[in-house]
Amino acid sequence: MAGERLGHQPVQLMALLQNTPVGATPSLETHYAQCATTQGAFMIALQNYVTKAKEEIKARKELFTKRQQEDEERKKEMEREIEECAVKEVKMIEQVKRERAEVAELEAHVAALEKQQATTRENFVRKDDEIEELKKKIITRRGALSRDREILETHARRAAREAKGLEDALGWSIEGIQMTSSRPLLGTLPTLIEDLNATRELYVFVRRLREAFQMYVEDERRYKGGLA
Repeated sequence: MAGERLGHQPVQLMALLQNTPVGATPSLETHYAQCATTQGAFMIALQNYVTKAKEEIKARKELFTKRQQEDEERKKEMEREIEECAVKEVKMIEQVKRERAEVAELEAHVAALEKQQATTRENFVRKDDEIEELKKKIITRRGALSRDREILETHARRAAREAKGLEDALGWSIEGIQMTSSRPLLGTLPTLIEDLNATRELYVFVRRLREAFQMYVEDERRYKGGLA
């Protein structure tokens, strides 16, 4: 194939010897100039290839170095981000601990409030029961007071009638439950009035006043009988 690029057929050594006369020196056309030209072109092409290869290697080396630097920068950036994330994680853990403590405190406070609310509710229920019991007692007491009032009003009406009869018969003057005057004047009247103001028992007062008046009348009769 090299011979084809040089423009001649390859030479066979045996054919050359056979075609050379006996005693003659065989000769071979080498085409050196053409070979030198081809070799020079080859060397130039090889040099260009080597130059381009070196440039390619240099470019690839520069690209590798650049990528390596970029990877190093990304690595450092990732390390910084990891460190920041670690710091944030620690802060978040502390925040979570604080929030858990606050939640636990709030839960305890809520539990205390719920307990207090339950106690208050029980107190309300108990107070409601006491109020209902008091209402029943008040109703019962009102009924008793109403009956007592009726009895007192009955006694008061009877006492008023008796007092009116005494006023008409004896000349007494009674205002409310206080005796302002009597005729004749009884010595025990101040004591009876004092007891009346303390007890407010008008019927008892009238009965005791009647007894005192009767004793006064009997004393007067005995006194007059002794003089006769």
